[in-house]
Amino acid sequence: MDKLSSNVEAAVAALESRPVSEVMGHEALRVLRLLWPKAFQVSRPNPLKIGINKDIHASGQLSDEIINLGLRCYTQMDRYLENTRSGCVRIDLEGRPCGRVKLREAVNAEILLYLRYCQHHPQRVFIGQLRLVKNRADTQEHCQE
Repeated sequence: MDKLSSNVEAAVAALESRPVSEVMGHEALRVLRLLWPKAFQVSRPNPLKIGINKDIHASGQLSDEIINLGLRCYTQMDRYLENTRSGCVRIDLEGRPCGRVKLREAVNAEILLYLRYCQHHPQRVFIGQLRLVKNRADTQEHCQE
């Protein structure tokens, strides 16, 4: 356990010594995972308690900027958003149940996932659709004359 705490202390010191603009989200998330492994499981992320940032801040181990970076990185992961379903249990820092996901929160997660999908998979245009667009453009030119 001493080795783990020395690793955590070294990781926190390394992050706190750098300007926040140079700290990457995954670095901040790594520290959160070292400090609270039950809450921050990347392979099986569970929805976190509303206001968990206040609990982390109350521990006094990290600055607000590092907390926000790590939480943003964690809660914007596709796996986290996929597991944010209506009625799912939220967990606190110790991994204990602490509330449930509301329908509105689940819908917001689905919308984010859908928007990401649309960015990475633009709609393809088929040849038939191109002909329709071309014919429509020709028709509009004739109408304007």
